[in-house]
Formats: sequence, structure tokens, C-alpha cells
Amino acid sequence: MFTLSRTESPMNFVILRTQKLKSKGAICRSTKHAFREQDTPNADPKLTPENTHIGAQSSDEAMAAVNARLPDKIRKNGVMAIEYLITASPEAMTAKSRKDQDNYFHDSLAWLKAKHGAENVVYAGIHRDEKTPHMYAYVVPIDPKGKLNARHFLGGAKALNAMQTDFAQQVGVKHDFQRGIEGSKATHQRVQSFYGQINQPQAPLTVDKERKVLKKGVFSTTVESDEEYQARIIREVNKQIQPSVEKARLSASETRKRHEMSKTLGNMYEDLKKAQNSIQALSKHFNGLDKNQVAEVIKLTESLKHQNQTRGAICSRSNKNKGYSR
Repeated sequence: MFTLSRTESPMNFVILRTQKLKSKGAICRSTKHAFREQDTPNADPKLTPENTHIGAQSSDEAMAAVNARLPDKIRKNGVMAIEYLITASPEAMTAKSRKDQDNYFHDSLAWLKAKHGAENVVYAGIHRDEKTPHMYAYVVPIDPKGKLNARHFLGGAKALNAMQTDFAQQVGVKHDFQRGIEGSKATHQRVQSFYGQINQPQAPLTVDKERKVLKKGVFSTTVESDEEYQARIIREVNKQIQPSVEKARLSASETRKRHEMSKTLGNMYEDLKKAQNSIQALSKHFNGLDKNQVAEVIKLTESLKHQNQTRGAICSRSNKNKGYSR
């Protein structure tokens, strides 16, 4: 008999993202961000000391760990490292205590090590100085044959789908997180990138309010007409506010997708409750019976069902022979 947890929330989704890093320069830039060795506008410097680093204490140490696992020869355009980002729906993640968050990240790291081999998970960390706490990890994708082979782990939509499901089942469920809707058309940005765009402050507008001189002569000067002046001002303002408009669009899009997914999961939750009630109603008839007796009842039910189907088929043929139509 299954039961529905009252603590389940329609928005308790696991979030698992990957990014392929194909050059040492890309890895270096990413690790510098991880260690806050470069300007990070969406991070709160007061909280940066709360961040955790596992396996390295600087970008130089992280790069050394990556290099130690890389083979001497790397094919052109080969993936040198996979960067993982692991968190959960912002509301659900921030609602957890520090201890519960750490337990989730601990199990997530163990999952990564089991998937890739502990020696290939060269560096991991936890950022607590952004809006949503999240773990990131750098993995050198060495396959079971000892070759650098990211495709073995991330090859194609089917493999990525299976990875999401496995992570949710092995890690998410233990921490009251669910898998996202399988097959959903919703798309997700990398969390770090999304917050970076949303949190970046809008620069003040700078518009040249003076009318532009179109032609300057010895005795006269031609300046913009009223129509030209208005059109130029509008173009300049639109160009400068476009980033803010895009941020608002992204935020609204994310909110809309959340509402859609929440509604879908809410319907699924109601269907599960109805199914549970039906099963509970049926289970009353089996109370007091042992396993063998339950099996006999099921066997008798199947036999009666078969008899009814046979009787229906005979009646149908009989009516057809008499010229009746159904």
C-alpha cells in the first residue's frame, strides 16, 4: 500500500545541470569564479566566507588537480572537464536548515563519485553567497576503459534524461525533492547564469539631450528637426533599457513555467489521492486473509472475468445470426 506524504510540495524539484569545458582556459575562468578570484556581482561578499571548497583551496590547485587526471594527448575539441551544478527549487532549498542542505550536497557528491569514480571528481564546492545555495563540481570524464570520453556520460538526450531520473531517485527523494516533469517542454538556464542576469544592476540612462548638428556652415547651422530629435531619443532609450526588459522577460518566463509545472503536479497529486482512496476501499475486502487466500480470490476474479467475456462473445454472435445489430 502506498501513501502520499503530506510534506510533499509541488515545487520541490531537484536541479542538476552540466556544462562541457573544452579548454584549459574555460576551466580556469570557471574555477576563478568558483573561488571568487574575480568580480562576482551576484554574490554577497559578506557571505563568501561561508562557502565550502573540497579538494582544492584555489583556482591554481583546482587546475593542478585537473591536469593530473588529463591524458597526455587530447583530441581536438575534446571535453576536458564537465562542470556540474546541483541545487533544488529556490523556495525549497532556502527553506531547509544548513544541516539539511549540507546533507543533500554530501549525498550529491557521493552520487557523482559513484558515477565517475572518486579520483575523477577533482574539485567541488558549495556557494552560499548567492540567492540559492548550490553545489558545483569539476569532473574529468574518464570512462571505464581509461579514456577521456564525455560522451560516455552525457551522450544524447536519452542519457541525460536517464541521468536526471537516476539522480532524483538516488539522491533527491531522500531529501524530499522530486524529479522535474519528464518530457516537459520547459527549459532551464544554468542557475548561476540566470541569477547573474537577474541581479546585475541597471546602469543609469545616458542620453544626449542636445540636438545634433547635421550641417554647419559659415553663416548658418542645420540641426535635427523635432521628428528626428524625438526618434533619436527613443532609439537611444530603447537600446539602453533592452537588457532590463530582457531580464524582466526571463523572470516572468521562469515564473510562468513554475506555475504551469505546479498546476500539472497538482493534478497528478489529486489523481494519486483518488487512486489511493480506491485501493484503500478495495483493501478492506482482503482484511483477515493470508497471502494464499488473497491469491485464490484474485484467481477466482480472473476466472469470473473470463466467463463474462466468453458469455458476452457468445451473445454477440447469437444476435448477429438473428440479424440484430448492436
